[in-house]
Amino acid sequence: MNQLNTTLPSHDEIALCAFLIWEKEGRQPGREQTYWLQAEAQLRQTRQHQAELAAAAKATRPWPPQTAAAPKTATARALKPVAPKPTRITAASRSAAAKPVAISNSSTRKSVSAAPARKASARS
Repeated sequence: MNQLNTTLPSHDEIALCAFLIWEKEGRQPGREQTYWLQAEAQLRQTRQHQAELAAAAKATRPWPPQTAAAPKTATARALKPVAPKPTRITAASRSAAAKPVAISNSSTRKSVSAAPARKASARS
């Protein structure tokens, strides 16, 4: 009885399908019964085909075959994502990050100041 109910379309479904067929064929008057019967047959055929597909899918065995609970392996645990640890920002790290770092390298100062002197001697 359950399969019978799944293949029978409702009145509203038939009416909608008949209307769509009537629209598709150019809204010809006087063929209401023809459109109704055509819609009913089309919906029954569609429902029956869907029921057959569902039964075939249910009857097929899944591959790979299901076995008892598989033992957990080390690789399964290694593949789990690890959440990153939150970092704490303290007052000391905030103040250290805000202060500029002074460069006290005397060699960089000499090379910078020596460059203009070379240019001046090259001009004369």
